[in-house]
Amino acid sequence: MTETDWNPWKMTTFGLLLVGATALVTTLVMGYRADREDDKQSRAASRVNASVRKTSVPSQIEVEACQAYAQQRTGDKTTDRVKEVAIGGLVGATAGTSYGLNDTTRHDAQYQTAYRSCLRQKGY
Repeated sequence: MTETDWNPWKMTTFGLLLVGATALVTTLVMGYRADREDDKQSRAASRVNASVRKTSVPSQIEVEACQAYAQQRTGDKTTDRVKEVAIGGLVGATAGTSYGLNDTTRHDAQYQTAYRSCLRQKGY
């Protein structure tokens, strides 16, 4: 055989290998870039979420204001009730979980609705 003769099957094999290698490299490069962009977006989103999470607990002043609003909306029942709400507000703000809803006020649906509405209006 002379050097000018070439086998079409060899050329087909080399062509397929070249196309396969190109596809593999392209997939790896684009996958790497997409992962990096996702990481950048998730880091940016986590920074935004972190700033939101820092301000997700109302201050004592806001708790007391919402308690007063809820009392006004539901009507004053007794002076003992007001004392219980004030004590519940201090305990709730200290515990950081109930935000002023003690056992007595938890069962009062109108008070609870008004209180949560107030907190929602303030962004909590």
